[in-house]
Amino acid sequence: MLKNITNFKELIEEYQIKIPIIQRDYAQGRIEASIIRDKFLDNILVHLNNNKEMCLDFIYGSVKNDVFLPLDGQQRLTTIFLLYWYSGKKEDKEIDFLKKFTYETRASSREFCQKLIQEEFNTFEDSDKLSEKIKNSSWFLYFWDNDPTIKSMLAMIDDIHKKFN
Repeated sequence: MLKNITNFKELIEEYQIKIPIIQRDYAQGRIEASIIRDKFLDNILVHLNNNKEMCLDFIYGSVKNDVFLPLDGQQRLTTIFLLYWYSGKKEDKEIDFLKKFTYETRASSREFCQKLIQEEFNTFEDSDKLSEKIKNSSWFLYFWDNDPTIKSMLAMIDDIHKKFN
């Protein structure tokens, strides 16, 4: 049974978060989701700047063998994962706990998340388009460009960088 966890860090410290194969691709980074993405990131930024908690509504799923499988909330969880990645890499903080976040939808999505966490990345200039820096990294596999989840994650990373840099 899932405990009453109130934030992403508690959730990922307690359980591995595995986006199940039955879930759709990560979509908040898609072009047609730009208005939703902007509003969501703006809302997060306002809450952070005011040092206030932000309600993400219910994120629920099942727990099996210390693995949390979200049935609702995978889009929000993925965005929060990317925010933790961004701030951790930018501020040179420990983010190994993010290794417990993974995707079952495609091997490429799973591998990308792993590489994103474990590989060196410290280029955060104002004018940088981080997606291009990531895609030009030696560890980025060219066929990942065909994975809609990865494409959306890269678009979200660019927007996170624009708003939080």
